[in-house]
Amino acid sequence: MSSSDTSEKRKIATKKLAVGMYVNLGKSWLHHSFLKPNFKITSESQIRKILKNGISEVTVDFSKSDLPAERDLARDVGITDKLAYIDDPQRGMDPPEHFNPVDLVSEALRETIENTSLPPQTKAKAVYDHSVNMMNSILEEPNAENILSGKKMIAATVDFILADEETAGYMSKITSHDYYTYTHSVNVGMLSILLAKQVFKGTYGTHNMRELGAGFFLHDLGKCDVPNSLINKAAPLNEVEWETMRNHPARGNQLLMEANQLSIECGLIVMQHHEREDGSGYPFGKLGDEIHIYGRICTIADVYDALTSTRAYKKKMAPFEALKVMKEEMLHHFHPELFGEFVQLFH
Repeated sequence: MSSSDTSEKRKIATKKLAVGMYVNLGKSWLHHSFLKPNFKITSESQIRKILKNGISEVTVDFSKSDLPAERDLARDVGITDKLAYIDDPQRGMDPPEHFNPVDLVSEALRETIENTSLPPQTKAKAVYDHSVNMMNSILEEPNAENILSGKKMIAATVDFILADEETAGYMSKITSHDYYTYTHSVNVGMLSILLAKQVFKGTYGTHNMRELGAGFFLHDLGKCDVPNSLINKAAPLNEVEWETMRNHPARGNQLLMEANQLSIECGLIVMQHHEREDGSGYPFGKLGDEIHIYGRICTIADVYDALTSTRAYKKKMAPFEALKVMKEEMLHHFHPELFGEFVQLFH
C-alpha cells in the first residue's frame, strides 16, 4: 500500500495488529521495551512483545504501513476481528495476565547492547535507562523471580562495561540527580563497577565481576521495606526511625538469601556499604581493614551519589564540589587510595 492510498491514522487494539503496520506506541522507552516508540512491525514476535508490555491500544499510521490486500480490506471495513486472525488465530486472545517486567527490560537491554549502530553516548544512556526500569521493578516486587532476572541483566551490563571502553567512559556522566532508591541503586551500581574495573584491571580473573555488579546494584535492596516518607524525610530521624533505616542491610541480605541469590560478593557489599574506615558506620561499626575492599568501593560511590542528588533536606552538589567535600571533610570515612582511584573516574 503506498502513501497515496490513505493518510489516515487510527487507534486500534493491540491484539488486532498485523505485520506491516506502522505503529506509534505513544510512550517513551522508559515505559516499554522498544528502543523507539514509532516503527513498522516486521514480525509476529514484535506484536507479542507489545502485548507483553501491557499496551492495549496503539496508533497505526496507514500512510506508512505496508499491508497486503487482505489486511487492507479488513482495515477498510473498520479493523474487524478478521485482522487479528490473519496470521495467528491465537493472537486474537487477550495477553496472559502474568509476565515478568524485569525479563522484558532485560530483552530491551540485550537489543541495545547488540545494536552496533548506536553512538557510544546514546548507548550509555539507553543502558542506564533500562537499568533504572529494572531496579524499579525489583524494588516494587523483590521476589526470587525478579531478583534472579535482575542479576542476569546486571551480568550483561557488567560484561558490556568491561568490554566497551568507549561507551563505559560516558557512564560516570549519565546519572539522575533526583533521588529515588531505584535511581540511587543504578547510580551506585554503575559508579562502583567503573571503580572496580579500574582497581582490578588486569586481575578480573580473581574476582567474580558479575556478582560484584549484582552486589553494587542491589546494595539497597533492603530499602524496599523502608517507607519513602522516611527515606526522604526533611527533619532529623528519631531513634526508632534510625533503627528502621539501619536495618536495611540485614533486610537486603535476607531477601537475597530467600531468593537463593546470596553470593559472598553480594553479602559483603550489602552488609558493609554503610561501614566507615573510622568505625563510625553501621550495622557492625567495622574499623579499617575489617571492611572488605568490595564494601569500601560501594561506600565511596554511595556517599558520592548521595551528595550529588537532590534530597528533601539538602540541595545537590556539583561533582567537583562533592569530591572536594569527600576529600576535605569526610576522608576518614573512606580508604584513601580507593578514593584517589575514584577521583580519576572524573578526569
